[in-house]
Amino acid sequence: MANRVQRGDVASIILPDEVSEELLRGAKESSVVQAYSRGIPMLAQNKVITEAEVNQANVFWVGEVNRKSTDAPTMTQKTWTMSAGELAVIIPLDEDVQDDATVDLFELYKVPIETAIANALDAAALFGTTKPTSWGTLGTDIIPNAVVAGHGFEEDATPTDAELLTLISGSGLVPGTPDGAMQALEEDGYEATAAVAHTRFKSRLRNVKDLDERYIFGDAVSAGVPGSLFGMPLSFVKNSVWPAPTGVAGDAHLVIGDWSQSFLGTRKGIKYKVFDQGTITDGAGNVIYSLMEQDMVALRVTARYGFKVIADDTADGETLAAGEPFPFAIVQPEIV
Repeated sequence: MANRVQRGDVASIILPDEVSEELLRGAKESSVVQAYSRGIPMLAQNKVITEAEVNQANVFWVGEVNRKSTDAPTMTQKTWTMSAGELAVIIPLDEDVQDDATVDLFELYKVPIETAIANALDAAALFGTTKPTSWGTLGTDIIPNAVVAGHGFEEDATPTDAELLTLISGSGLVPGTPDGAMQALEEDGYEATAAVAHTRFKSRLRNVKDLDERYIFGDAVSAGVPGSLFGMPLSFVKNSVWPAPTGVAGDAHLVIGDWSQSFLGTRKGIKYKVFDQGTITDGAGNVIYSLMEQDMVALRVTARYGFKVIADDTADGETLAAGEPFPFAIVQPEIV
C-alpha cells in the first residue's frame, strides 16, 4: 500500500506559530561501514579493483670472484568486481500541507532519511540484510563471510569475562590455531584496525580486564568519537540494525577487522529531487497518486553504493572456504 503525508500526520508540527527547527531535526546517525571502509568513487555501474602481486623474489650473496645471479619473480593478478545497488524512497505530500507548514518538511525529512540510508548500508554490509542482488555473495556481507571462513569465536553456555578476553584477543598459545578474533586476523597476515558491536554489548565489555588488570574497553568521551578496544577504535551500531541473537550461526556480538580491506564504492551520493507532476504506481502498474490532479508534491531520494571485502578468496572466480584468509573475525554468543 502506498504511503502519503497528510495534514493529520504532521498537525502537531505545522500548527504552532513558533517551532525550533533544530529540535525537530534531531541528530543524523552515521554508518560505521562508511566510517571505517575505504571510500572509492564508481564512475560506472561496475568498478573493477585489480591487484598484481609478486609471489617471491630472490637475491643472492656475491663472492669476490662470482658472477651475479639472475632471478625471474613470478607474478599473479586478481580482480574484484564491485557492483552498485540503489537505495531509494519517494515521499508524497499534499501540497497544502507543505504550504501551511511552519518548517520546510522536505528539509526536515533529510536527517531521518540519511540516517535510514546509513542504517541500510550497515545492515547490508555487516549482515547481508536486504542487500542488493547486484552486490553478489562473495565478500559483500562481513559476518556471513567470516562464519564461512571459520573466523567465528563462540561463547559457551556460561560466558565469563576471562573467556571473552580470549575470544576477543586470542591467547596465542597454539600458533596456527587461533582461539580469538584478533589472533585469527594476525595469523592471516592482517591487522585489527577497528571494531564494531551492537549497543547491548557495552555492558559485557565494561568490566573485562586483561591479564595486567587493565580495562580493555574505553567508552567514547564525546559525541561522534568512537570508543576503544585494545587501543583500536570501537563503534556501536543501533540495536534496531543489529539483530538480537537467536542462537544461529550468523549471530554476532562483535566484529573486528582490517578495514583497509573493506571498500565502499559510491556511484551516486544522496540525491534529492522534488516533483509536482507525474504519477506514482503500485507494483501492478496501477496509478496510486497523480501529483498534478491531486495537488501533491513528492520528494524522491536516491543513492547508489557498492561494497566489497578484498581478500584472495573473494576475488572474481574464487570460492571462500573454512581456513582461508579473511580480514574480519567475529565474537559470537553460544550457537545452539
